[in-house]
Amino acid sequence: MALWLIEQGLKDRCHWVFADTGWEHPDVYKYLDYLDTVIGPINRVTSKKYPKGMTDLVKKKGMFPSRKFRFCTEQLKVVPIREFVADLVERTGADPVSCVGIRAAESRSRAAMEMWDAGGPIGLDTWRPIIEWGLEDVVAIHNKHNIMPCSLYLRPNHPSSRVGCYPCIMSRKKEIFAVAEEDSWRIDDIRQLEEEVQEKHIERNPNWKEQKWQLPTMFQGREYKDGERPLTPIDKVVDWAKTTHGGNQYELIYTGQPGCRMWGLCDMGPSEEGDE
Repeated sequence: MALWLIEQGLKDRCHWVFADTGWEHPDVYKYLDYLDTVIGPINRVTSKKYPKGMTDLVKKKGMFPSRKFRFCTEQLKVVPIREFVADLVERTGADPVSCVGIRAAESRSRAAMEMWDAGGPIGLDTWRPIIEWGLEDVVAIHNKHNIMPCSLYLRPNHPSSRVGCYPCIMSRKKEIFAVAEEDSWRIDDIRQLEEEVQEKHIERNPNWKEQKWQLPTMFQGREYKDGERPLTPIDKVVDWAKTTHGGNQYELIYTGQPGCRMWGLCDMGPSEEGDE
């Protein structure tokens, strides 16, 4: 989106903003440094209330975000960007719009979005200039400007399909598997965070078992057994993520597509009969 806006001659009117949750992969921060030299300085905003990001938020809340209570997005992204906008308007008197680089092809919910919306979570009208783009358009504009994508997309094994919180509480099975295989240090982070939050939870709620409360975990079970939601600590989730066929059998060989092939940046050779 930034490259397209620059092509339209709008670079001098744009303020690039990155909401840092403190929960990104290190390669994302390296890529931001690279983009500073390509599209211009990126304003990196953080939460004033939770300066250490995701871990700070979870510890102070005493719980992890969930599908129903996604307070991480509100506190670590929406609020910091809203504060940045308020400061920008106060300093410059500008009347900005929020440009968002999402595409309809990415999900069902995004497919239902319009190019323009009046208002939005940060208090600005929202413009989605590349909402109708396909993946081939994204790859093409990177290649046109000789811009490398983030290295997480180019991994020969377990390439990312989307780069963001690492991992997101809404991560898919294959994404959790990729984190465990490629960056086990993050699984260690989650395990330690779960242990700290659970210990505080038990101190505050000594009767949690009788009340059938689930201890806080990064990923939460969806089904109840005997009226109680099963405990899903990170090691159990990782073990499940390594399985296939309904969680009953381990996948022995990774069968995904190498990321560099998707971006046309390497010659992988024929992958199927008749593929040249």
